[in-house]
Amino acid sequence: MFRPSDHDLELSEEEFRLLRDFVHERFGLFFEDGQRASFKARLAGRLASLDLRSFEDYYHYLRFGPQRNEELRSVITHLTNNETYFYREPSQLQVFSDHVLRSVKERRGQGAERRLRVLSAGCSSGEEPYTLAMIVYDSGQFFWNWEVQVVGLDVDSTALDKARRGVYYHNSFRSVRPDVVERHFLRKGSGQEVKEGVRRLVQFREGNLLDASSYEGLAPVDVVLCRNVLIYFSDEAIRRVVRHFHGLLDRGGFLFLGHAESLARITDAFTPVRFKGAMIYQKPDTGGEAAP
Repeated sequence: MFRPSDHDLELSEEEFRLLRDFVHERFGLFFEDGQRASFKARLAGRLASLDLRSFEDYYHYLRFGPQRNEELRSVITHLTNNETYFYREPSQLQVFSDHVLRSVKERRGQGAERRLRVLSAGCSSGEEPYTLAMIVYDSGQFFWNWEVQVVGLDVDSTALDKARRGVYYHNSFRSVRPDVVERHFLRKGSGQEVKEGVRRLVQFREGNLLDASSYEGLAPVDVVLCRNVLIYFSDEAIRRVVRHFHGLLDRGGFLFLGHAESLARITDAFTPVRFKGAMIYQKPDTGGEAAP
């Protein structure tokens, strides 16, 4: 049996281009020319697992192989960075807690539909959506006759399996105060399990940020958080994703990006709103909205 791990398989420039463009087309992730070695290192193990002789064979497997759908789930797990933890980027979360939740409560509370819907796009292993649910829970504003739904969306089925289990370990708690751990988690073996009161506010779904069908049934959404995800996307892919967010958000809804991410060269369909230590984007609350 041929095993690529027994040989130093090369990733040629042409093979890199084929695989890189396929990944970009399918998932939006973009790898620069200088990332060829990293790209090879991340995928070499997949060739060994499938007993393939070259990266060109792997490209054809991803496009036409009988188990290509299963392999696409594996390839995205190997190519994405799932580094995350609870209460990440606290200055933004403070804006979510102090400004955004109050704004949604005031707007929704005046009508018959008392609903708060939040999307964590690119949620990885679930720390962010659970964090948002904990903040909503601790705010005390949405208990009486309110429907609260926090949705975590990600393309990586392995990460979502971990999110649904809701059990986390030391590295996920680097920014969590002890009183928050005590209030929202239960000890489970060497880890901590999210309590039921928070878990029932959160649901997870597998989906591709580029694919409109991934958002079916979610609109209208009050808040979208897509933080530290689009830094791996090309401008073209970012435009496609942001167009989906714009259509998904209710008028006056809010969009959070990572600190290193900006819509400045992407679209003027959102209004930047600046706070101390954080900037977010708001969809205009008017009838004449600009298309992204």
